[in-house]
Amino acid sequence: MDAVDETVYISVITVEEYLREIYYPYWENKPMLKRKLMEAKRDLSAFEILPVTYEIAVKASEIEVDLINRGEAVSLADLIIAATAMHHNLVLITRNVKHFKRIRKLVISYY
Repeated sequence: MDAVDETVYISVITVEEYLREIYYPYWENKPMLKRKLMEAKRDLSAFEILPVTYEIAVKASEIEVDLINRGEAVSLADLIIAATAMHHNLVLITRNVKHFKRIRKLVISYY
């Protein structure tokens, strides 16, 4: 029986988006911000964080030009997240169906 890779991956861009949602409401309350950031670090330790590489930047550029040529667009963050998943041959798990479904050959799982 083959071993199954149970590793769950996350783009460093998704990490930034997650942390932004913590910083914003707690910016003025530094003790609470510190506590929430510690919780976030613990939560994020369950994931292997994937960095942005040159190859991912190239893939994101290809995706962006394809979208522009079709008269569509998504944010730079979404381009990099999609390119990261595609570069690593991963399924992208998202609730952001509206943007990601525009990207050809991206394998998406909705939750």
